[in-house]
Amino acid sequence: MKRLFLLTLLALWQLSASAQNLTITLPDTLVGKEWVKNYVRSVLKDQGGVKDPDPVEPTTPAKEPCKTGPTLNGVYNVTDRSLIGQFHGEKVFEISWTIKDLAGNTLRSGSVSPNNAQPLIRFDQPLLAGNYTLIYEGKNCISQPSPFGFTVPKQSGDVVIPPTKPDPKPPVDGGGTAPGTTAPGQLVTIAKGMDEHMKLTARDSAGVRLVSDLSADDRGDRYNYRYLIGSDIVTQDKPLKNYVLAGNNPIGFLKMKLRKDLNTINQWGTGQEGNNGYYQLDGGESFSHNTSYPFHTFFAKTAQDPGSPAAAGFLNHVPQGYDPSGQQVQWADIAEDLQLPTGHFWINGWKPWGVDKVFAKGVTHLPHLSLPWNEADGNKQVVELKNAGKTYNDVPRLEAFLGLHPTGAEGLWPDGTSKSWWPNGALDRETSIQKADQADVSDAIWIGETSENVSWQRDDADMWRHFYARLRQRYDERFKSRGIPYEICHNYFWLGGESLVHNKGADYYKGIFRRTPEQLPQTVYSPGGTLFSTTMIVEAVYLNAPDLTLRQPLELIFRLAYFKHLGYNAGVFLFGQYETRPNNKHEIRYDDGTYFRNDKAPIDPGTHIANGFLSQVYGNLFCEWGGSTKVDSKNLDYRFLNGDWYPTGSTTPQGGFSHLWKHDGEIYFGYTGSTDLSYFGQRLYALTFGKTAGGHRQYLRFRVDGGSWITPDQTAINEVIDAYYEKRGFVLSETKNGATAWFYMNRYADNKPHTLEVELPNGQIVKNTVAGGGIHAKIQ
Repeated sequence: MKRLFLLTLLALWQLSASAQNLTITLPDTLVGKEWVKNYVRSVLKDQGGVKDPDPVEPTTPAKEPCKTGPTLNGVYNVTDRSLIGQFHGEKVFEISWTIKDLAGNTLRSGSVSPNNAQPLIRFDQPLLAGNYTLIYEGKNCISQPSPFGFTVPKQSGDVVIPPTKPDPKPPVDGGGTAPGTTAPGQLVTIAKGMDEHMKLTARDSAGVRLVSDLSADDRGDRYNYRYLIGSDIVTQDKPLKNYVLAGNNPIGFLKMKLRKDLNTINQWGTGQEGNNGYYQLDGGESFSHNTSYPFHTFFAKTAQDPGSPAAAGFLNHVPQGYDPSGQQVQWADIAEDLQLPTGHFWINGWKPWGVDKVFAKGVTHLPHLSLPWNEADGNKQVVELKNAGKTYNDVPRLEAFLGLHPTGAEGLWPDGTSKSWWPNGALDRETSIQKADQADVSDAIWIGETSENVSWQRDDADMWRHFYARLRQRYDERFKSRGIPYEICHNYFWLGGESLVHNKGADYYKGIFRRTPEQLPQTVYSPGGTLFSTTMIVEAVYLNAPDLTLRQPLELIFRLAYFKHLGYNAGVFLFGQYETRPNNKHEIRYDDGTYFRNDKAPIDPGTHIANGFLSQVYGNLFCEWGGSTKVDSKNLDYRFLNGDWYPTGSTTPQGGFSHLWKHDGEIYFGYTGSTDLSYFGQRLYALTFGKTAGGHRQYLRFRVDGGSWITPDQTAINEVIDAYYEKRGFVLSETKNGATAWFYMNRYADNKPHTLEVELPNGQIVKNTVAGGGIHAKIQ
């Protein structure tokens, strides 16, 4: 293309010369456009055909906006005469910098021409110890000011200058596990796919990690790369390079090739088109081996922060002993003893650690189907567990707990229910009460599976009103009379009711909490509704297209608060994988090779942990749906074997995979860290809000990177609704017996380090570094 351009240019100049009867001899080689122009001009000038124009005074070209940035990401190596201001920017060749005090007065200024992303800023006159703000602006191009707060440490003999505009109480540097206070640490892989799809490497730089994808650029011309990194979406034409990643808690990288004109991954069709062309079958491009979403989840190995002293930083989500290299579930091996507050439930299995051990680690209820059954002793231990109210019924289908049997009749009733399972339609009042009397009420937590499969029945059928009224009487007799908490939940998900995804506006959702349940639109859970006698509503977390789930934790908070406002307890059932495209390669390592199993991509670890944590802060029950347990080997079920086997040294898939389950021992289902991540969420709650449960709650005033203070609305969850619509974070606290637990979450955050200042209930202002969209929690 370049050669054709130059030949065309020469031809035009030749035509010009011919018109003047001039002779031009072309060179044998083409060097470049400017060389050609100068060469032709010199020939024409020598033959008298061209005169040099009169000199023109040069004009200063107008500045253009900077392509990107400069955006300050951090301030490091601070002394009283210098600092390093790390930034991100494109086409930024010169930066104007300013240092201001907290009152906004300019104290130092200058400019720098950076040759890397961490230019050294020097100033002759020293700064006194205290708090300041560094501001970057483009000098060779136009940009918005980018501020970042920093502190000049106290030197011997210094006097710390107070803020000109004093805060209620002087800031306390929270330190902690975030960049700027702790070395980034060694990256530890939790789970990943194939390197040929996404090969991540990281290097430490000025207190953060710079992450790059070393895989080949193999996208089609119509597609670009869409990376989902925690809560950050990055779109570019080349594989990721030097992405700034701060924070030490688990994070996931998900990669896809999406058509350039599509806004969301959700537009990539899954075999069906419709909705006015919204779904596009060619909306995405698969990687080799028909993979849709290459993934890699990891964390940085750092010193464990106990999270309790006032000077400590945010609680590290990962216990010090966690090592996922063996690709086995291990939470009970590394867990300290924990106890959830009364009335809070965590459902989990006990194998292979033993019942007593998992209860000591915080589990409150065991699933019915995995109880320690032993017919030889009459199931003595099982009977004791059930009598103590420490079991849950493991979501039986309604044909099981109602004792239904199909008749063989064909067809559906007008309401969509099966004539075979419901030959006379829904049960009448007397039969419903009879079924409740026959139901198994041995488990303190009852959660049904009533809205799926061919035997389903409508939740507004009048039979449920009578069934649950009688069932609750029986639960009162068995458990409440002995002071044992219990729950009755109709189904493990509810598709009805209000949700932020309906996008009706902030004022509408705030109005819900200003009305009593009787004043709200009628539902099956309203007073007098068919499910009014149940005690709990459970939110099922099944995340579909990955980029549509970034705000999900905020939507979860709303749903849990909505359930409680209706008068019910609230729980969470979490599925740890994206419920879409089960064709992604999961690496399973063996001594003699690597097997890549096809399955759904795991959800972001930060989102997973947040759901477990929030289930207890805003609700009172958590259960992971389909979580694996620890097994003795890594033998896969031959009945569901679908993947590729690469023996050691092989670059192509081979036969002869020998790690198969042989009908003895437990089946290995691969490792995504899911069950361990669920524990991390429960642990995070137990060590923070679990210690202040029942205390005084309030949302806290805060600001980020020295910006404007955000004063929260304390009514119901108005602050969360505002955060949802304003695309920002929020801070919730709970105070009891002199201790305050609080957390910050911003689901719209990037993964760069930011300075968070929070005013605690006692008026003290604390300062911490935050990064990413996960939970930042502590107690002090």
